[in-house]
This record gives sequence, structure tokens and C-alpha cells, in this order.
Amino acid sequence: MSKAKADTRFMDSVADPNFSMPVIARQADVADFGADGAQAGTRKITALRHTAVFFAVLAGYTALTLLFFWHVLPHLSSALLGPPEDNLNDFWNTWYVLQKHSGDFFFTHLLRYPEGASLYYHSFTYPQVFTVWVLSKIFGASLPTIIQLQNFTILASFPLAGAGTYYLCRYLGGDIIGSAAGGFIFAFSPWHVAQTMHHALGTGVEFLPCFVLCYLQALKHRSYRWLASATLFYALSALSGWYYLFFCFYFLAFHILYLRVHHHAWPRGWNLLAPALCVAGTGMILLPLILPMLASGLSSSAYQAGSNIFVADLLGYTAFPPAHAFASLSENLFRHFTGGPWEATVYLGLVNLALLAWGLWRTQNGERLVLWYALGGIIFFAVLASGDALHWMGDTLPIHMPGIILSKLPFFANVRSPARAIVFVYLFMGIGVAVTIAAALKRKRTIFTATVLGLALALSLIDFFPATLETTAMSCSPTLSVLARDRDQDFGVLDLPYGYSEGSFYMAQQACHGRPIAQGTLARQLAPTTANHLNIQNLAEQRRQLAAAKIKYILLHRPKGYLFYWLPQYDGKPEAYRQFYPVVADGADMTILRVY
Repeated sequence: MSKAKADTRFMDSVADPNFSMPVIARQADVADFGADGAQAGTRKITALRHTAVFFAVLAGYTALTLLFFWHVLPHLSSALLGPPEDNLNDFWNTWYVLQKHSGDFFFTHLLRYPEGASLYYHSFTYPQVFTVWVLSKIFGASLPTIIQLQNFTILASFPLAGAGTYYLCRYLGGDIIGSAAGGFIFAFSPWHVAQTMHHALGTGVEFLPCFVLCYLQALKHRSYRWLASATLFYALSALSGWYYLFFCFYFLAFHILYLRVHHHAWPRGWNLLAPALCVAGTGMILLPLILPMLASGLSSSAYQAGSNIFVADLLGYTAFPPAHAFASLSENLFRHFTGGPWEATVYLGLVNLALLAWGLWRTQNGERLVLWYALGGIIFFAVLASGDALHWMGDTLPIHMPGIILSKLPFFANVRSPARAIVFVYLFMGIGVAVTIAAALKRKRTIFTATVLGLALALSLIDFFPATLETTAMSCSPTLSVLARDRDQDFGVLDLPYGYSEGSFYMAQQACHGRPIAQGTLARQLAPTTANHLNIQNLAEQRRQLAAAKIKYILLHRPKGYLFYWLPQYDGKPEAYRQFYPVVADGADMTILRVY
């Protein structure tokens, strides 16, 4: 089919008032999803061919994953991905799921002992921990095995996310090369790599492109089956990270807005019923979790600050992230950005921005409409990622964003890290680049064009490649054998010093000793516990408090890197503890004291 005819067909399609897609899939793509009237033999051959293509795509992205993380691969059974921080918390989540639970799974006395803690708001990445639970039945649940399964299930999000985005880009008009590039941009974005080093709940992005693809198919075909698939992927996305419950909802709102602009009228009929059913269906699936969260959310402790802290800075879109080869050029910027560097990592890639700009400049008709759709999505979610107000080099500008309203709404206010909306910016960026490359390859092909395009793709890959990655070694201290030898089953331990990352370390350490701990870093601590009002200065009074709470041992951790930094006003002095309490074990990494 000639380009002119293809564009005419596209324009005729979008002129249909019932049309709800930004572009019509090509005949080859329609065949991918099963064309009516095809012969059984032809369908079988087609299915085999597309199965082979799927595994080839998956294998390609798997190879890229191995390339991106090649220098940490030898340590995946002895170290967690990333520096010691929330990754330790995520490891505890996996370990906790593997334990026997005779009572309520969502309330535990293993943390914040003796009062315990609710886990409805905790940062479980449910599909990931469930996968580890299944695999542990096959490979065992030793500490090295759990560490390895934890790392592998997190890394699996890269090829799966790439494959899902590849098919989404193909459906929206991308060719093989462009769609492969689009999948790469979404799956291997610097933000995704940064989340892998810090938050398992940020890595579960593989269901998002599948949700979008199924939803667009449902709109096009007026299909309840496609809508049910979209609802399922919506629910899986939310279970991978509660932020995606909101971001997928925002995508549905964006698409309704797109239809309003495209058709100059608000959607009606199926185009309005479909998103309503999708949200309602997802809500029904997640109701057993959402209702307790809503009930807990009545307490002000469920909401924490961050909507104007963990945001995307305007300079962040072009600032090389900390893992980039040229990170030193942006080091000063990241010092000024608010929030952690992994939340401020929103780098879109200079090559990707150039390709998108070229596409908007040179493409025509059909392709340009898809690019405008992609650009609209990029802007929409970039606005959400800005939080309450625009930020420039860490300073809050007097330009308020819609997020300032969302951060005040009950339940919606739980999105305290709006910068994570960047995940949809990368998805739309991938779509835009995919269509741009497809349009470029339709033009007159010359050696010069092929060279420029090949160079651009190579630079795009290099631009996202992480130059530095950190790991956290995981092993059990011999000093903890004291706890294992104690036959008393009804007691807890207090780890000192206090601290956010320290609390996550103490949680991960439970995989070694299995005893309840008085501390622990929770996504939301809904009520104070003994550790919150423990007397630090008066050790005699402290001992009385600990004995009453059945906290039998105190673990004094020695400084290591930036962990276990003692602040006398908050933690007391290690020397004073050693003089007051009996020392039962003194190792290279910690001292264990006995309370009673």
C-alpha cells in the first residue's frame, strides 16, 4: 500500500465519530490478534510464527538485561541489588511471605514488637513476592536462594516490560526496529534502573503496557474480553505498586481527555462505559485490600509529606542521572534536587528527545497524529510528576500544578512521590520514538539515512546504560547465634541505633535470627509502639520498659559505611549501654546485651 493511501485510510478512520484509537493497526498487526475468517492451517502457522517472534523479542530484551547488569550478576546469590536502603525492606517482604502464618497475614508482631504493626499500607510487590513463593517450593528457601530469587524476579521486569511495550508500539504503528527501540526506552529507562536499586515496588512496570494495549483494543473492538484483560492488568499493576492504581486511573482520564480534543465532544456510549467498567472491575478485585486501607486512612498517620518533595525537577529531564557515565556533569544539580536521587531520576535521554522532535517536524498525517498523542501523554504525566508545584534546580516555583489538589484528597494523598508518574512519560516516549523510526524508514532509504538512524539507536542505548551499580552484601553474623541458642520463644530484640535505612537492615536481619524486633521501617506506621517512647537517657527506666515489653536483648551495631551512625540525643551512647547491661556476645559487627 502506498504512503498516500495509508494516510488516507488513517484519516478516514479517525474521522469516524465512533473511532477511539489514535491510529489504525496495519493488516499485519490485525493478524497478530487473530483475523476473523482465517483458515485453521493458516491460523496455526501464524500462531507459531508469532510465538517465535515473541520469544525472540523476549530473548533480545533478556540479553540486554544481562548486558546492563553484567557486573553484578556474579553476586546475585550473596548480595541484593542497590545500596543498603529500601531494598533491605523489600527483602524482608519476600522473607515474610515465605514464613508460616497462622493468623492475620496483614498484621504482624515480628515488627514494632510487642504491639505489632498493620501491613495493609506496607510496600509489598505482590506479584513479585508471590512468584518468589512459588519458585521457593521448587528451589528451596535457603538464604542464598531467597536472595537469588529476589534479584532474578526484579530483573525479570526488564524483558517483560520491553516485550509488552514492543507489542503496544507495533499496534500503534511502529515497525520492528522502532517498536524494539520503544520497548527499550520504557523497560531500560534510567528511572527503572534506579528503582531496581532502591524500590521493588517501582520495578513492577511490566503490566502497564499490557494494560494500555488491552484497553485500546477494548475500545476499538468494543470487546468485553479485551476489557476484562485490561482490568486484570490494571489490578496486577496496582498490586505491583499502589501508585500504579492511581497512575492507570490517570491514564484513563488522559485518554478521555484525548477523545474530547480529538472529536471536539466529550465521549459517550462505549467510550465512556469502558473506562468506568475498567475502574469498577479493578476496584472489585482489589476491594479486600482497599477497604482496610481506606479504614486505616482515616488516621492522619497514614499520610506523609512528600508531594512537594519527591517530584520531577524541570532540569531533571535532561540531567544525567547518578548511574550515567557523565553523571559528574550533573552532580551539582542532583545535590539541589529535592528528594532522593533515585526519585529525582527522570532523565528522558537527549537522543530520544531529538528523535521525537524530528518526528514532530518531519512526519505527516497518520504518524504525526500518533506523535501528538504520545506528546500529549508525555506532557500530561510530566505535569503529574511535578507534584504540587514546578521545581527548578530544587527551588519551588510559584506555579501550582494539579497535584496540589490531588495531594489534599483523601486516599489520593497517599501518592506522596508524584515523580513516579514518570513511568508513563517513558511509555509515551517509547511510543513516540517507535513511530518516528517507523516513519523515517518509510522515507527514501539511503546509506546516509541508515547510518544516522543506526548511530542514533546506538547512542540511545549508550545514553541509558548504567555505568555504576551498587549491591548490598547479605550474610548472617556469627554473633547472632546467641539468639538462636536461647530456647525461650516469647521475646523480642531491640536494635540500635535508630534510623530509616537501619530499620530496613534490622528487618532483613530477621532472616538470620527470626526473632521479633522492636523497630522496623514501615511504609506507613499507623500507631506508635514501644520503640517510639523508649527512654534513651535513663537506662534504669529503659530496662523496666524493655522487660515489661519482653524485649530480652539489645543489639548494638557498629558503624559501617553510612549505616549505624550514633546520635547520643536519639540513640544514647554505646559505652553507657555496655556498662549498664550484661554483655553476652561481642563480635566484629555488633555487641549483644541482655536485658533480663
